[in-house]
Amino acid sequence: MLWTTPSGFGRRPLVVVEDHLQHVSELLASLAEGDPSIAASTTVLCLDRAGPDTTHAVTRWLDAHPALQVAARLEPGTGEGRRSRLATLDPTLFGDANRFCRTLAGLLRPGGLLLQDIQLSTLGFIPPERWWESIVLASTVRGMFAENPPTCRFLSNKRGYEATFGRDLVDSGFHPRDVMDKRELRETVVPVVRSYLARAFPLKLELAGAGVDVAVAKTDEDRREVEGEVDLVAWCGASVEIGGRLVAAERSVSLKPGSQEAATWLELVADRFRGGAGVEVLEVGRRVAPEGAGRAEITNQAARHIHGLRARLRDGAAILTAHHAYRLADGLVVGRVTPR
Repeated sequence: MLWTTPSGFGRRPLVVVEDHLQHVSELLASLAEGDPSIAASTTVLCLDRAGPDTTHAVTRWLDAHPALQVAARLEPGTGEGRRSRLATLDPTLFGDANRFCRTLAGLLRPGGLLLQDIQLSTLGFIPPERWWESIVLASTVRGMFAENPPTCRFLSNKRGYEATFGRDLVDSGFHPRDVMDKRELRETVVPVVRSYLARAFPLKLELAGAGVDVAVAKTDEDRREVEGEVDLVAWCGASVEIGGRLVAAERSVSLKPGSQEAATWLELVADRFRGGAGVEVLEVGRRVAPEGAGRAEITNQAARHIHGLRARLRDGAAILTAHHAYRLADGLVVGRVTPR
């Protein structure tokens, strides 16, 4: 399922990999304290063993953080009513490095942030005496992305990274500074996460009627995914662009800043978000008609103007005229992308 879909388990910009319930709880609490909206961009890959404690913890996390996703080893019936934010892990991945890496890569957005505990004791393919070899997993996951690979950061409560596994970090393409002390969640970890997400995913996608904001990167890959899943999307920034499956052009159409067309598209999209009855014909006409125009000319100018907008679309009937107003047709997936 694509990450643009507002319901269902999807890929997220931040994936946290931990094998201790308490450590997950502490990290989630610290992240929520710093920025409650981070949960909507986060998936927890919980590697603790299945059982009542895991079931209780996962249920508690989902209740405390309504937009959070969790993948864990779960007992049957766990998370009833929350299945769209919950995934049950296949037990075989705990003994198969390749299966584990493929699962982890499938949870993470391109250009996202992988936040991984160094010591993952529940993974049977990592020798207990060489627990730091989990860093190789992160390197493997990073290599599974053809473009825009994720960034990896590690958590540990052990001192002396350079002496213990500094060479292994370097050999895997990392640096000791990529390891953060999990006892410094508020002082170090949370600021790093917030800064990274703000820099790598500076935009947000809102879908009319969904009530969920989705983080978006300024990349062609993210733009393609958004425009491939949304019927009509307004990209709002220094300029306005209109894109989506309905737009006849191969990619989004850039509109002149402050133009009448840009204003009308934004009004139509805003009307859909507020569940309005449409944008009045006379309102559009007065804006585009010459000053002093009569009612008939105002109406005609509005019709010509809307005809130009309809010409941008594969199906002009997506803009309706009803009850002396223009509005977007029912059933369309309508979105807007704005700076976060």
